[in-house]
Amino acid sequence: MKTMHMLMMPMVLTGGLSTAALADDGSLSPNALESLLNDADTYGVTHYDEVAIDDGNRLEIEGWRDDGWQLDIDMLIEDGSLVHEKRHKDTVPDWSLTSDELHQALGNAQDAGMKRFSELDVDEEGHVDIEGYDAQNSEIDIRLERNDLTVTGVEHD
Repeated sequence: MKTMHMLMMPMVLTGGLSTAALADDGSLSPNALESLLNDADTYGVTHYDEVAIDDGNRLEIEGWRDDGWQLDIDMLIEDGSLVHEKRHKDTVPDWSLTSDELHQALGNAQDAGMKRFSELDVDEEGHVDIEGYDAQNSEIDIRLERNDLTVTGVEHD
């Protein structure tokens, strides 16, 4: 299995976010997250299994390109710059989320009360877990069924 590691100097993909996009609690507004995901789509990510805020200033994305390369990329939250890439040849799993499904899952989480995003994880068992914050700035964990992306549970911490 081929593995490639690349450390890239900040390179703006399409971004243009301000540092105000990241809240003090390390979460992102839906618009800021949408902009960064559009940058990831432009970079070639077509299927996702994890999206998370890393080190308070980066968005880490684990997923795949259509050509079978598994990607682990870090983007600066402030402007969408790609600062790290690791990839290896793999097969895109059926349980990963397409870009459209990812956006639908995030929209369903917003409908369930999430106002700010911090993490999304998809597993082989057919679950999508999304963590973030609600309107009262309390932590919220939302679980969705992978097949139709319906909300199956909401937990407030």
